[in-house]
Amino acid sequence: MTSADDVARRLGDEPFVDLVSFRPDGSPAHTPVWVSGDGRTLFVSTFGDSWKVRRIRANPVVAVAACDGPGALLPGERYVAGRAEVLDRSEFRPGVRAHRAKYGTHFSLMWPARWPLRLVGKKRVWILVVPTPDVELPHIDPPVVPPPAAPPPAAPPPDLDPSS
Repeated sequence: MTSADDVARRLGDEPFVDLVSFRPDGSPAHTPVWVSGDGRTLFVSTFGDSWKVRRIRANPVVAVAACDGPGALLPGERYVAGRAEVLDRSEFRPGVRAHRAKYGTHFSLMWPARWPLRLVGKKRVWILVVPTPDVELPHIDPPVVPPPAAPPPAAPPPDLDPSS
């Protein structure tokens, strides 16, 4: 059995994880998120009024697995149970430091961009997830991720035949 710290370190190194929270009827709600961590806990930053925050406040049991940006699970990934806590502080220093160290310039540019959103009532919070790999999860189907849109067909070359 894999230890909780091993899971936290492995998933904390992934660019994205599928954070699964559960609706009141028990059905899973998939959300691909940026993630960082400290080797024991995973850190996720999001808006305080998001549905995932509402679901986690009602039920702190979550599932996590490594995924790509659109949310498709990486090959061989399995969901691991976790216990989530919503931290109502946008300036959670360990999370900010870990995200900045991991995502670099991209995070450093995006983080200040959130301040104008506070003027219209959008507040960021942190979700802290402690993996609990020894907890049994119900079966969770992977998310259905639509394939990328195909590029439009190329226009046919102009007719270069001088006889027409």
